[in-house]
Amino acid sequence: MKKLVILGLCVLASTAVLADDELFISLDADSNGLISITEAEADSDVSAQFAELDTNTDGYLSAEEFAEY
Repeated sequence: MKKLVILGLCVLASTAVLADDELFISLDADSNGLISITEAEADSDVSAQFAELDTNTDGYLSAEEFAEY
């Protein structure tokens, strides 16, 4: 039973990671591996948190920065 619970939690965690990857890819309109503030405007939540997520203040969200979303 414990193994099933652990397996279920792993599946749920994997699903969340895949959803984040899909969102990153969908927002990266020019497929350059970065999300600009203009691209982030396609999602109101990401746009609202853009400045906080852009930890190196280069005006883009990398995949690593976006992973904190």
